[in-house]
Amino acid sequence: MDSQKPIIYLVPRWAGNIHSDWYDWLVLEISNTYQIDIQCLEMPNWNEPDLDKSLNFLTNRISELNNNTYFIGHSVGCQAILRFLDERLKQNHSLKIGGFLFVAAWFSVDKPWISLKPWTNCNKLNYELLSKATTYKKVILSDNDPFTTDYLENKKQWISRFGAEVMINPGQLHFNRLMEKEILKEVEKMISLISKNKN
Repeated sequence: MDSQKPIIYLVPRWAGNIHSDWYDWLVLEISNTYQIDIQCLEMPNWNEPDLDKSLNFLTNRISELNNNTYFIGHSVGCQAILRFLDERLKQNHSLKIGGFLFVAAWFSVDKPWISLKPWTNCNKLNYELLSKATTYKKVILSDNDPFTTDYLENKKQWISRFGAEVMINPGQLHFNRLMEKEILKEVEKMISLISKNKN
């Protein structure tokens, strides 16, 4: 186990910033309760996210990856994290990542707009390498997400590609409320695992 202090990076949804939805609330709840660093990243041009600019930003912002590095992604933020990790793993196959908690994650959406389409091209991702390198893999979906109505197929893909544990939360749409208590519960489970691994 690496000796570096554990850290969690949070990457927002499309057009979101570090204060959108439940991010401020979650960071405050975690900071007040646990001795762990959680950083919400202000992604560049996030009203029209660009793949290359996003990867460059994450590469410059996250210098180290190891067993103590964890991620929380929301919607397109999950894709940004996956693509960043994929690039880093291609450079170093021996990298190990603590894990991820993905909220409203997807591989495709029902009606992608033009600027979203590059993000739905997931064929080049090395899922086997990503899965082997990542210890904790949890995905939270809703059964009425307006962007991915076939939530069962979405769930199936996360399981088959990553062996991820997938939880379906009924009626949560795209998880855009100011408080998302189920997300907090899952983050606390992830932190519990982090704490066990430290000891």
